[in-house]
Amino acid sequence: MEKQIPDYLKLAADTITEAAPVVCEDRSAIQRVCEAFEHVAGWQLEFVDDAAPPTKSSLMWSAPVNPGVGNSPGHIRLFSVEQAEQPTAPLESAAALAEAIGVLWAELITTRRALVAREAELAGGVPLVVRSADPAPTLSDRLAAVLRGGAEAVGCQAAGLYVLDAATTELKLRASWGLPAKRLTEPARPLRGALGDLEALLGHAVVLTDAAMNDYWKVPEQGFGSCVCVPVSSPTMPLGTLWAYCDKPREYSDAQTNILEVVAGRLAADLERHVLVGEALTTRDQSRQVAAVARTQHDQLARRAPMIEGWEIAANAYHAGQVGGTFFDWFARRDGGLSLVAGDARTAGLEGAVIATALRSAARAMADHEHEPHRSLETAGNVLWSGSAGDAQAGAFHAIVEPGAASLKFASAGPMRVVSIGDSGCKVLDGPSEPLGASDAVELATIRPKVRVGELVVAYGT
Repeated sequence: MEKQIPDYLKLAADTITEAAPVVCEDRSAIQRVCEAFEHVAGWQLEFVDDAAPPTKSSLMWSAPVNPGVGNSPGHIRLFSVEQAEQPTAPLESAAALAEAIGVLWAELITTRRALVAREAELAGGVPLVVRSADPAPTLSDRLAAVLRGGAEAVGCQAAGLYVLDAATTELKLRASWGLPAKRLTEPARPLRGALGDLEALLGHAVVLTDAAMNDYWKVPEQGFGSCVCVPVSSPTMPLGTLWAYCDKPREYSDAQTNILEVVAGRLAADLERHVLVGEALTTRDQSRQVAAVARTQHDQLARRAPMIEGWEIAANAYHAGQVGGTFFDWFARRDGGLSLVAGDARTAGLEGAVIATALRSAARAMADHEHEPHRSLETAGNVLWSGSAGDAQAGAFHAIVEPGAASLKFASAGPMRVVSIGDSGCKVLDGPSEPLGASDAVELATIRPKVRVGELVVAYGT
């Protein structure tokens, strides 16, 4: 059985998103070119808006002006000049020149269209300026004002904005004008079965000129003689619907439905702006926190190289971003020796910075009490393991230079490599192993390499 659509139900297609036709705003320039063409070539050159048949019988040549966007804005045509003895230029030359003029005119139209589009993009790129003491009205006040302006513009006595939930299964009245305030406290209504809202979300304006079909179309507010429903959406997703209600049966013109569609666009813009402002505030706070963490990390790095007889020591830390999980440290031991500690978390950013801080603190606390480097790293690894769910992993290096000794001892874990570089070439002293924090049973070993005078020992994260 075919469904019959009653006469008082109108489905108005959304015309706002249709592309505007190409138009030639300024005719003075092309008119002067046509006059000069006739004076020089002896042929009458005309530009017409469309491909309508010429009214003159002396048409000799015609070509469309194609700007490359949209439909052709018109045609450029050559006519023989009445009461002229002989044209100055032959038809072939005049046609070639006229075609070149048409190409230039098309490029001018394309440039104008590109300028319009570019200016609109630049307008959309204006940054949001968020002030802590903004005297502007609240979002609810702005939405109510927009609803009131739209409803009064089309002769309605009430309007409501119904917003979809995150799962797009329900519609909740979020702002209204002319409706009882208690309606805002009522639960959301299911989108399934709401034919008027569903039809609107497909991109149509639903117009009910009589209340007889309100139940069929699931009009959310009762007691009104007629109503209109239009979609509220962003360029990428539907946000909800806008309903405008009138207290008596009536017709709605296409211009009035277009006004409501413009109002729906304003509502969508206000909602998006509110979200953007909230994100801007959050981003600003996060940026401040990241900057504070970066300053703390920088201040915690050892500044001056330690002075120990027979050794030259240097270190550096590099992060993928403003903050990260790389660190180094050195400090004098109670027995007069020197401890060198370096680490690299497996994760980057703020998470890596937190892991690096925990590892650095644990390594510094344990290194002064352990004479074997591998034991201090194993203890620091147990601290990471017990304080996380196994995802706080890092590589670490701990070396001890004993007082008066011509050699060192060290241990490394995770993605750390230790190599020695001397006259005989490069030699790997220790390679990657199980990272700290991966389990509570990481077993390491202390290595005592033979280091000659002038030899370089490098520890780095991979």
